[in-house]
Amino acid sequence: MTHLTLKTELKFNSDSDRIDLIEALKAERTAFNICSEIHFNSKSKNSIIEMHKNCYLQIRKSNPEIKSQLIIKAENNCLSAYKSVKSNKHKLTKAIVKKGLSTHYDARLSSYADGIFRFTTLNRRVEAFPVMYNRLKTYLSKYKFGDILLYSDGVKVFVCLSFKVPEIEVIPKLALGVDLGIRRFATTSDGKLIISKKYNREKRQIRHLKSSLKSKGTKSAKRKLKKLRRKEFNHNNNFNHLLANEILRTKANLIVIEDLDVKQLKSKKSRYQNKNRISQVSFAKLRFILTYKAGLVNKQVVCVSPYYTSQIDHANGKISGERKGCRFYSESGLIYDADVNAAVNIAYRSNLPISYKNVLDGQGFVSNPYI
Repeated sequence: MTHLTLKTELKFNSDSDRIDLIEALKAERTAFNICSEIHFNSKSKNSIIEMHKNCYLQIRKSNPEIKSQLIIKAENNCLSAYKSVKSNKHKLTKAIVKKGLSTHYDARLSSYADGIFRFTTLNRRVEAFPVMYNRLKTYLSKYKFGDILLYSDGVKVFVCLSFKVPEIEVIPKLALGVDLGIRRFATTSDGKLIISKKYNREKRQIRHLKSSLKSKGTKSAKRKLKKLRRKEFNHNNNFNHLLANEILRTKANLIVIEDLDVKQLKSKKSRYQNKNRISQVSFAKLRFILTYKAGLVNKQVVCVSPYYTSQIDHANGKISGERKGCRFYSESGLIYDADVNAAVNIAYRSNLPISYKNVLDGQGFVSNPYI
């Protein structure tokens, strides 16, 4: 079984419904902090019975508006936090949540039917609708999900659902090599070059604005900077999804990518000169998205060593010729597109027939050495 987690924003019938749910999350956070304070000071055992005996009545007296089920959920979350500290052998410190708004809603606090979530708040139950319902309904109709993770940034509310999806065995038959880069985000062995000038332009604008806000240092600048960071995260995440979708538009059922290490690329020995741009490329995030999306369409992603893929001539499999910029000059006199050449070498490392048509047709490289 494969665990698949999907996240989406929730929409509500009215602002009052949204505010009530956010207030319920704040109340659960308050109950969590009270539980943590009592448990830490009492130095009692990590037992739910002890936790409930020490905390429940005290929270009910001091905060009567908090529902009993929310208090019990806060007790469980608090106990899990202290058990995690102990199992990981970390130094015992008081677990206090200052800003985060998140909790797990189980079947006693929530329900789902026909595309509508219902959540218990402090006063009533409210209805919420997933924004990406068309994307979720395939899984909601086929698979069961466990507890619902709700979290909020204080304005919007999001839900995370975890599904257990049965694994489908993929028998690799045709491989597609993908060379990931900085200027060209991805180049495939069948000659597809994925470049986005719009993404690069928006990335530069966000980076320039962040630099400007950091230099001001005012409270309003810090608030804007926080929003801008969230916008940057969403911008990068959205582009990674679009990039993965574009790569998967192929007949090949095995996607071969490089096992890139950003720390290694940023080292002094790296051939990349602009280290700052490398740090902003989330290769690991792209690989994660590509892997889970490939599983949804009965494809597989494997990682291979990136060493010498740019120096080997794909025509003879030897380290020969020379790379200059975006061109690879072979010993035979042909000039290849350097990234396509690298993508073909990456695909070869799967030891399978590769998606190679465009390169063989001459669309992926220049055949005239004097151009």
